[in-house]
Amino acid sequence: MTNITTTTLQQLNELMQSENLAYKKCCSYAFDCKDATLKAKLGNYAKRHKKRFEALYKALCE
Repeated sequence: MTNITTTTLQQLNELMQSENLAYKKCCSYAFDCKDATLKAKLGNYAKRHKKRFEALYKALCE
């Protein structure tokens, strides 16, 4: 990424923070959940949020 504006960096930072928070919440809920089906779904949601976070991070590093 070249010529990235401050506004764009702020937006990316907010997106990364949101994905990180969603990941942590899903992990926490999955840990506390007793229902196996719901626990698996929450685990999958957590994985998706982590992948999105990593994709945003990778885009910033390029």
